[in-house]
Amino acid sequence: MNAATLYTVNSKALATYADSIQRSANDSLSAWILLGQSERYSAEMATVRAIRAAAAERSVYVRREILRNAGFVVKLPRAACA
Repeated sequence: MNAATLYTVNSKALATYADSIQRSANDSLSAWILLGQSERYSAEMATVRAIRAAAAERSVYVRREILRNAGFVVKLPRAACA
């Protein structure tokens, strides 16, 4: 699994991203069960929990560390241009 790259750690953006992942996982759950891949749902929900935990933090530094520990690559927006 490739690490997703995030260019913002804004709490509202993270909450929206977590909602999107959760909605997608819920929509895919029945297919994953039929294919015998229900562990994918658990992995997606672990990602959602990590993103929500990061979004709940007030410190940007702590948000970045939580996301990095969850396997995300966190870049500054200006690094995206380079």
